[in-house]
Amino acid sequence: MNPQLKRRGFTLIELLIAVAIMGILSALVYPSYINYIQSGWRESARLCLLDMAQQLERKYAADLAYSGRGDLDGDGKDDLLTTGCASEGEMPSRYRFQGDITLFRLQAVPRGAQFADRCGQLGIDLQGQKTASGTSGVQECW
Repeated sequence: MNPQLKRRGFTLIELLIAVAIMGILSALVYPSYINYIQSGWRESARLCLLDMAQQLERKYAADLAYSGRGDLDGDGKDDLLTTGCASEGEMPSRYRFQGDITLFRLQAVPRGAQFADRCGQLGIDLQGQKTASGTSGVQECW
């Protein structure tokens, strides 16, 4: 080989080592990324539950009763659990909001990609008691 020529490019071994390193790094990082995404959506659901609770409290202050159907704007439709923050962005694909408005029990049930979240179903009631049905404690999830 001519000593004047410079080598260009990578050898197959160097390329395989680089691909292996990238594979190991991505295997370590991906679970952390998924956990980060799930905690972000969980925080959005938590804030949405608190917003719904605040709306119910305002309704109670105005009418001295919780709405029997979640009709917050007087149009005859049950809109507390299906509008506002519950319908923004990808929230409907991540959480389903349900509950008994009359008894003031609200829940955010994970669905789709959020189903594997370690906090599970989040809830809040009339006394402000917060619940989480998953493997993590209420303190960690709320």
